[in-house]
Amino acid sequence: MIKSNFLTWIFQTYLEKKDIRKLKNNFFYYLFFRLVRSFLSNDIIIQIYNFKVYGSIQKNKTSYFLLKKCEFGDYHELNIIKKLSNSNKLLFIDCGCNYGFYSFYTASLSEKNEIISVEASKNTLDEFTKNLNLNSFKNINYFNNAVSDSIGKNISFHESINDWESSQIHSNFKFSLETRVRSITINKLLENYFFNDYVVIIKLDIEGNEINAIKGALEVIKKSDPLIIIEFSKYIFENVDNIDYLKNFLVKYDYSIFDVNYNKKSLDNVLKMLNNLKKKHKTIGNFYLIKNSSNNLKLFLSDE
Repeated sequence: MIKSNFLTWIFQTYLEKKDIRKLKNNFFYYLFFRLVRSFLSNDIIIQIYNFKVYGSIQKNKTSYFLLKKCEFGDYHELNIIKKLSNSNKLLFIDCGCNYGFYSFYTASLSEKNEIISVEASKNTLDEFTKNLNLNSFKNINYFNNAVSDSIGKNISFHESINDWESSQIHSNFKFSLETRVRSITINKLLENYFFNDYVVIIKLDIEGNEINAIKGALEVIKKSDPLIIIEFSKYIFENVDNIDYLKNFLVKYDYSIFDVNYNKKSLDNVLKMLNNLKKKHKTIGNFYLIKNSSNNLKLFLSDE
């Protein structure tokens, strides 16, 4: 397929100074994009919310869907982050940051928010840094590590053709290559922060290694009662020990599971939902782990 710098310039100019969300359901945009997408010669700079990112022209990149759908989605999660940011400055730990959407969104809410972004894939982190350079954020620190329950281990990391499914736990995808990356814990990442200064949010989207990440965050959890955004997938519970660990964690640390409709869920509910998925599907999306009787829970359930 012949690539056209001219068509790329036309399309980029069309998007200039537009929040791409305003083009959702715009017939002309979808027609235009459908006609030119195969001819685009480079990634397209997208304005969304109060920041910019590159929308990839490759369908195996997560950011391609910004161009295709004119939205990121995850509206509930973003609104919860905004609600907590309005109450106090945030310390946001983005585990599995990919190209950076959650990190940049949180950074854009307030310059007082502190963001720690962690991505195990060096290739994907390169996309993150390109996006970071599009913006003027001074409140983001990023790391090329695998978040786990240990520090400094040389971890095998399985890179997928699709950048949203690479994992240190499994390689059940179109395999690209295996790389090595050092492990790190959330406790280590946050060892120099004074938690009384922040509302702490931990986002876990690390393709099956979420429970090990929690194990490596227990000191932070004890001290700060963070709200945890976690993607539940079959990969987590293929290790049956993770079921007992999470059950015990919820009791010991007085946490509950909530879905994006504010409904409290038991772990058995979650496991049943996963078991009811069709074989090709692996995830039921994001849920929240929130400490009972905490201020975070009050804010989460509030109508503000």
